Amino acid sequence: MIVQKRGATMERKVVINLLIPFISILISCFHSEIKAHEMISYFSRNYQEARDKFISAARAIGADTESFRNPHTGPQSKPLYIDVAALGSKDATDIFVLSSGTHGVEGFVGSGIQTTLLREGIQSDLKPNVAILMIHAINPYGFAYLRRSNEDNVDLNRNFIDHLKPYPKNYGYAELADLIAPKSISFWENTKLRLNLLWYRLRNGTAALKQAVSGGQYAYAKGLFFGGHFETWSTKTLRDIIRLYLSNARRVIFIDVHTGLGPHGYAEIIMNVKPDTPAYKRAVMYWGERVRTTVKGKSVSVHLQTTLKLDVPKMLPWAEVAAVSLEFGTYPAKEVFWALRNENWLHHYGGESYPEGQKIKSELLRVFYPNTDEWKLQVWKQGKEVVDQALRHFQ
Repeated sequence: MIVQKRGATMERKVVINLLIPFISILISCFHSEIKAHEMISYFSRNYQEARDKFISAARAIGADTESFRNPHTGPQSKPLYIDVAALGSKDATDIFVLSSGTHGVEGFVGSGIQTTLLREGIQSDLKPNVAILMIHAINPYGFAYLRRSNEDNVDLNRNFIDHLKPYPKNYGYAELADLIAPKSISFWENTKLRLNLLWYRLRNGTAALKQAVSGGQYAYAKGLFFGGHFETWSTKTLRDIIRLYLSNARRVIFIDVHTGLGPHGYAEIIMNVKPDTPAYKRAVMYWGERVRTTVKGKSVSVHLQTTLKLDVPKMLPWAEVAAVSLEFGTYPAKEVFWALRNENWLHHYGGESYPEGQKIKSELLRVFYPNTDEWKLQVWKQGKEVVDQALRHFQ
């Protein structure tokens, strides 16, 4: 009997020892699921929720916050703000900047990454000479109303330009302007656009078509990718913020978060400078092969000449600057373009009473902010990796 009991005991011990690794794996997976769910919960469904989460997370860790009110109001007449959270010493000379919402509706991902980083303790172990600046919702109007452009229908990433000089011409856009931003989105108008886009591509090539459509234009105020005829409120306010918070900076890494270009969930770091420039070489040193320049045509973006990332070094001529866009892919470019075109028509001609208005807005949100946990988790992980790589060089 004693032998039998000992044998049974030994068998149970063997079984338990065999089960322990599997139980550990299950517990680890369970914890990972909880952690992933927690990360995703910092992403938001609308501008107000995103702002509340960002402000709350910043104040919870003692960040200095400041808000800049937009002259326009949001839905339900609520105020709109660019919010700033600063961490670290005010005398720091190495400053890392993370901004969101330059293109309004694209702000959800940048905001989610900012808030999650704050909740995860990004301020931990900052050295005395390192500071962090987060700029939330550069275009709060577009963020709140689900528009890519701002209250003036201006694409802010085409607005960083000297408005006293002649504006660059975009002859390709001029050829297609009435179809890209029509007064009607009827079946016939849509068909005409498809045929004209095809004809333009056959004559000039795909790259030229992309440049014509999205390269920026300054002649059609109700069109897509309009750069504006004056310095917008967001542009002026952002320049004021940079002067206020980065006056002591000697080294700056500036990341502006975007969505809508590239394969689903794919992250690319974009620059608009030549590969032989010091700024590009610095970016490659920080992030390696993930960096792409539009100058060589190897980026998911067309080449732009009036962007935020080109303006930051001009505002800080005394500092060593690496300013980039962090772009997350969503859906094919055709889907994104049609969603933009339809929303632009709705804003200028359809009005609030248009029966399909909500559907058009929902489609625009979808192509810039896919509503899946997998996609959000994927962009968060890559966003954190890019931020960690940047801070590593300062730390």
